Amino acid sequence: MRANPLRILHVIGAMNRGGAETLVMNLYRSIDRSRIQFDFLVNELGTCDYDKEIDELGGKMFEVPRYNIANYPVYRRACQAFFSNHHHPVVHGHIGLPAPIYLSIARRHGAACIAHSHAQNYPLSPGELVFRIATHPTRRCADRFLACSVQAGLDRYGEEVVHSDRFHVLKNGIDIERSRFSEQARVSIRRELGVDLQTPLFGHVGRMTHIKNQTFLLEVFARILNTLPSAQLVLVGRGEDEADIRSRVAALGIGDHVQLLGVRDDVPAILSALDVFIFPSLKEGLANATVEAQASGARCLLSTGVPELARISPDTIFKPLDAGAEAWSAQAIDLYRHPADNRVSAALDARAAGFDIADSAAWLTDYYQMLIHT
Repeated sequence: MRANPLRILHVIGAMNRGGAETLVMNLYRSIDRSRIQFDFLVNELGTCDYDKEIDELGGKMFEVPRYNIANYPVYRRACQAFFSNHHHPVVHGHIGLPAPIYLSIARRHGAACIAHSHAQNYPLSPGELVFRIATHPTRRCADRFLACSVQAGLDRYGEEVVHSDRFHVLKNGIDIERSRFSEQARVSIRRELGVDLQTPLFGHVGRMTHIKNQTFLLEVFARILNTLPSAQLVLVGRGEDEADIRSRVAALGIGDHVQLLGVRDDVPAILSALDVFIFPSLKEGLANATVEAQASGARCLLSTGVPELARISPDTIFKPLDAGAEAWSAQAIDLYRHPADNRVSAALDARAAGFDIADSAAWLTDYYQMLIHT
């Protein structure tokens, strides 16, 4: 008779469609759930994008208050109460600010603790400085360290950790088959959007927040329209900057050419519909969306804020933001005019580059098992 699966606790803010959350769900769907089950300690229950699916997959969800430094005593007591009453042999932490608190408490209750970095350091600001100071003790609280790239590891944990055997890069794997280009999806999504197959379609997937730099994207697209006046732009995502983005669309007079689609559960289909994917982020750990876009065979224009590790296609262009909106628009137009010969094969390139979620899930299963036996 098969033993009960090993239950892993993921500590994460809220299970909405963000980069870290999507990676965890991709892993959860792909992992052998007869051997491994995921539970979640979150700051928000019952209203998030993935909550229902987690329940259907057999995961349990628990809640503690959202940490904001000022509520340190309250947060610490909540974590103490949780780990006193729930035992998970492995705790996998994804949120950085309170990591020294929950990881140290989990460790005292016998758990093996993993700290996972999903992003490189953001540009220095008062808030970022507080974050770096507050998270520095994580280097002493975790047993093992994962990151989506070496740079994301260096920025969060430093050279001593990254150059040790306690650190490993876990690429942001994707469902290769689901991400593969589909002509049927291309036709269907374009019909939904009211865009015919001859219309140049540009797109972006990302949280609507300063670091993703969508306002610059709008400046780029406004210039694209000077050359390709029938072009359309779709933005997938939501976030705190959505109102500002809508205002900027109106100010540029491009409202008839821009569609904000909100959060979608059919991103691979939307990527199949695109001709060119544009991602002008200021700074990224890796960015799942860039991997999925390349796997779909769309031509991709990425900022140099995205690490080179994200490259799948030799045709993907990495461009510095200081080149300016005019240069970006010219590059995007050139990519549109030189589409891939065979978009279907791009998914195989993603697998060859190590981004198959099935491989990541198999590796992580062995990693968890190793941790509880050391």
